Amino acid sequence: MCINCRQRFYQDELSRLRCEEKKIYAYGGVGRSFYICKSCLEDKNLSKNLARICKTDPASALKMLKEIIDNG
Repeated sequence: MCINCRQRFYQDELSRLRCEEKKIYAYGGVGRSFYICKSCLEDKNLSKNLARICKTDPASALKMLKEIIDNG
């Protein structure tokens, strides 16, 4: 389920990420994770939801997400 739109998708249609110490990382196989669908990656409310999950400010959460997406 996507954390932003709360819709259910197949896992291959979602991006899997994790938060650790107020930073967002690509999922590496260890720890708790969350999913974001591809259509929500450009949603304006995504930064608020990421900030809530990672307990950080919305601007830095969105910046970390963009960095992960750009680097693959």
